Amino acid sequence: MSDAPPLARAKNLALRYLAARARTEAQVRARLARAELAAQADEVVAWLVRLGYLDDAAYARARAGALVAPGRLGPRLAVRRLRAAGIEGERARAAVAAAIAHAGEGTARGEVALCRALAERRARGDPGALDDRARRRLARFLLGRGFSASAVAQVLGIFEDSSA
Repeated sequence: MSDAPPLARAKNLALRYLAARARTEAQVRARLARAELAAQADEVVAWLVRLGYLDDAAYARARAGALVAPGRLGPRLAVRRLRAAGIEGERARAAVAAAIAHAGEGTARGEVALCRALAERRARGDPGALDDRARRRLARFLLGRGFSASAVAQVLGIFEDSSA
């Protein structure tokens, strides 16, 4: 295939790259650039979009759902991961909010429910039964996984929110 025109090589490479799993436009462009086919990227991406093989919005929705599944990541880290994959900020935030709302009873309560699921899995039971040192450690872990401080505080019983 090395004697094929650059556009044909770029299309072939992009199709093989997408065959493994769904990708974003930015990921396809980066892969073409690594293969020194960046000049063909615009045409190849437009072709893939027309065929329906490349859809950043669908990728964001599917990936956000997987990232914020119960016991996985919080919304902040999920948005960061989507942004790293090439999804623009507002689309990433909307996809994560929709995934959380779908997983729970709305964005705020959904985040608390997801945080609680991860805390219970990590604590191997009720996180409220932990001593202070273990609770602080668990709080750092949950914050690092992208949950908001208010969700972590509610789950660990640091304060009670009357609206929850």
